[in-house]
Amino acid sequence: MNDIPILKFELASSNDSQLLTDTAFKSKGKWNYTEEQMALWTNELTITKSYIGENKVFKILDNKNYVGFFALILKDKFIEIDHFWLLPENTEKGYGMITFNFIKRTAQRLNYKILRVYSEPYVNGFYSKMGGKIIHSKESKIKGRFLDIYEFEIF
Repeated sequence: MNDIPILKFELASSNDSQLLTDTAFKSKGKWNYTEEQMALWTNELTITKSYIGENKVFKILDNKNYVGFFALILKDKFIEIDHFWLLPENTEKGYGMITFNFIKRTAQRLNYKILRVYSEPYVNGFYSKMGGKIIHSKESKIKGRFLDIYEFEIF
């Protein structure tokens, strides 16, 4: 039987911007997008020092090894997962579920009752499994491709 991983979450610092950017590109690239498609997301996948300062950005660690990161944007009526990236070699190890539960607890501690995420189409199954409901879809930068917006109630 596999041991349940023990993860730690630490706030990112502005010095982590390149690490987080590299993670976002490497993780998004795992789905075999073309170079032209990846170039469409350069701005969104670039994590700047100011972005880290303006949002809640957490590094995910297994023991002391960096495995990925996520970022939360605090809105008036809900909290939004703006980034949630695991390095490709760290997927399918249970890290996503553990991290998502930490995100929900963080939202709850911040007194939010609603959590939202624009889902990368390749991870829709994950957000469905986590209990999300699709509330809307939005066309992505790739014509004819849509992003589902999932909403979660926080108890």
